[in-house]
Amino acid sequence: MPNLIESSSYWNSKGILLDRMGKHKDALECFEKAKSIDPQDIDVITNIGISFDKLGKPEEALKFYDIALKKQEDTKTLYNKGISLSKIGKYSDAANCFKKVLSEEKNNKNAIINLAIALQKMERLEEAIQLLKEWGEFDYVYTRAQLMLENGKKQIEDSINLLQMCLNENPESIPSLENIAYALKMLGMEGESLRYLENVRHLYSERRKVEEKIKTLKDLLVNCLSNYEKIGLNLMAKKDLGKNYNFYKDIFEGLYKDILQIDEDYSSFLDNYGKRSISSSNVYIKELLVRVNSLSESLETLNVKIDEDIGRPSLRYIFYILDSLERKKESEIQLYLVNNGDMEAFEISIFIEKNKDLNISKVEDRIDSLKPMEYRSYTIPIKSKNEGSFDIKIYCNYKGKEIYETSTLYPLEIPYSLDNDSLYLISYLKVLRLDMDATAEEIKRRWKELSKYYHPDTTQDEKEKIIKEKILKEINEAYEGLKNYY
Repeated sequence: MPNLIESSSYWNSKGILLDRMGKHKDALECFEKAKSIDPQDIDVITNIGISFDKLGKPEEALKFYDIALKKQEDTKTLYNKGISLSKIGKYSDAANCFKKVLSEEKNNKNAIINLAIALQKMERLEEAIQLLKEWGEFDYVYTRAQLMLENGKKQIEDSINLLQMCLNENPESIPSLENIAYALKMLGMEGESLRYLENVRHLYSERRKVEEKIKTLKDLLVNCLSNYEKIGLNLMAKKDLGKNYNFYKDIFEGLYKDILQIDEDYSSFLDNYGKRSISSSNVYIKELLVRVNSLSESLETLNVKIDEDIGRPSLRYIFYILDSLERKKESEIQLYLVNNGDMEAFEISIFIEKNKDLNISKVEDRIDSLKPMEYRSYTIPIKSKNEGSFDIKIYCNYKGKEIYETSTLYPLEIPYSLDNDSLYLISYLKVLRLDMDATAEEIKRRWKELSKYYHPDTTQDEKEKIIKEKILKEINEAYEGLKNYY
């Protein structure tokens, strides 16, 4: 299976997202890259045309629509061809495109509205109004009112009545208020017109706050996509370096679905933006911002995990404090050094500094090697005299080329006193050699790995079999216990 970021579908989807974020030049580059991978993809060719249209080049856009339509006639291409034809004043040809769309999709709202606009430009207003009269939805009523207003004074009052219907559905519809103000001014009702315009100014002030959040959302989502691509390149470089690759590849591709889902929900928001109240728009965008910030954090975490866990040892400390840590009372810290990577670590030096305030003696140890999933544990007695801190450092010389160093400071940011539930949770995680922030997926994965590693059938030695059976039993019990917490 080819890597996701090497596929035409990825670049096409990225282009659609960037286009929606207003990055039309960047979107065009993505569509052209998608076309270089799959020159026959009609959707990609159409999207190139859409990008040119949004960049103010409708004539260039029409060339790509015609290429796509020669391969296969579809409603998306026909609709966008109609839009570009309208922009260069070819309303009759545009109307024919919209009619073809409606012959396939009779309820296509955008095609109906743009057909009505094209008919009005061709001085066929009554036909346009009749087309819109068949529908009672907000957008159709508003368009009908706007066309009538453009036709002159003789239909102004009817137009105002229709716009009032729109306001009944959404009192915060700025275009409806602006058009009513314009219509009232045409009727010489300056005072009434100004009253509506004052309302418009207030709403614009509130709407700008939403627009600022939308801009932040767009910037964050574009940034997520950029980081996603960098992570993909990092992941590709580690393809054959270890068994953890496939695990993180699945997570990587899953996060792309999250990006697309946020973009899809944002698109749905835009489709109904004009009909939404400002308060509901504000709430919706806030929710999307929470999701995109969470996505950004997930991408950062994934990138760190890829660097740490694929094709190299990954030495980590896990700390457990099972007693209360009161001053002048002896207690213990249980320290676990775990190789959480997918390669063996060699020539490991352990050094814990002496700390008089905590009555900690210097600890030094040397480990020749730690296989993946193996660990060493250390019990450190402490007796706190004063507030103080100590460093725990580790050096791992891997294949004689690289040195990894880790350190932490005491006091540790975990509860000093734990309830029974927490103690059980910690004990189960200790058996599976996992951190407190382990996810359900990580727990299941580690359980499978350890179950396979400690299965008695993996050895012929009877003594070793007995040991493995005991360990396997503990592993299974821990996994069953953790199900209650996840």
